[in-house]
Amino acid sequence: MRSLGKIFLYVVLVLLGGALAAPQAWHLIQGMPPEWLGGLIGKVQGMPFHRYLSRSLQVAAILLLWPLLRSLRVRSLREFGLFPDDRPGRDLLAGVAAGVVSVLLLQPALLASGAFALHALWSPGVLPRILLTAVVVALLEEFLFRGVILGFFRQSMRPSWAVLCSSLLFASLHFFNLPSSSGREAPRWSDGLAALGAMGAALPSGVLFCWAFGSLVLAGMILAWVTIRTGSLWTAVGLHGCWIFGQQLFASLAAFRGASPAEYLPWCGPAQCHGAVPVGIIPLLSLMVAGGIAAFLLQKRPLPPVLPAHRGDCGG
Repeated sequence: MRSLGKIFLYVVLVLLGGALAAPQAWHLIQGMPPEWLGGLIGKVQGMPFHRYLSRSLQVAAILLLWPLLRSLRVRSLREFGLFPDDRPGRDLLAGVAAGVVSVLLLQPALLASGAFALHALWSPGVLPRILLTAVVVALLEEFLFRGVILGFFRQSMRPSWAVLCSSLLFASLHFFNLPSSSGREAPRWSDGLAALGAMGAALPSGVLFCWAFGSLVLAGMILAWVTIRTGSLWTAVGLHGCWIFGQQLFASLAAFRGASPAEYLPWCGPAQCHGAVPVGIIPLLSLMVAGGIAAFLLQKRPLPPVLPAHRGDCGG
């Protein structure tokens, strides 16, 4: 099979494997004592089924990557522009610092706009779940999107085009939303497949879609750039993790108060993609601030080796 056919087969197997594994994962977790891991198992047991499906798909994508890379004769992640990092802690902290500053600017600005109001429903018990989600999702998505997908694009095109193409794909896939589910009824073996069939059925309105898509493309470009600039995923993981943590924490503390979703646009609007993506000029500015801080913190970092296919400066 040609490379494109192998990649297509990989996608199909990830979707089928994740969809079929999700109900089994639900039953496995439900059978565990809720007090395990300091009560974390109990919190996971209360999650809706679409969360289990989302994580099962991500795990399937990771597990099936190795056979895919072997079949494509990719011998090392160096071929994707990823190299051993002799300063992982400093690269990670650079991403965390840029992410923390952008979050600390974004959330007060959203409250000051009047579009969001704090509510009294928050509980400190959500912090471990939010932190775990931020770490796991950042690691998985950065490995998939900036490690593998960006690496595939870099093998066949210039870095600037690889950044753009991988960011467009990163943004697009966020709108194949799994349908939300509620309750704790036991899922049937086919419920994962049924949920996949309903993906993308409920897109946001045109205006909100454009704002959310633009935010995701810009975020993807920043994450792709820091990956190329450092030759590793640590800065992107730190930055992405802070964005996820900040947005989920804000969503647990505040709610959109507008009479219509577009009432406060173009400055801000209700977050899209299951509340994970803030929209409007204010979030875009916070992303630009994060990118600028990351560029500043990485300006003296030694450049990584350059991929043989496209030799040239990948720095800022």
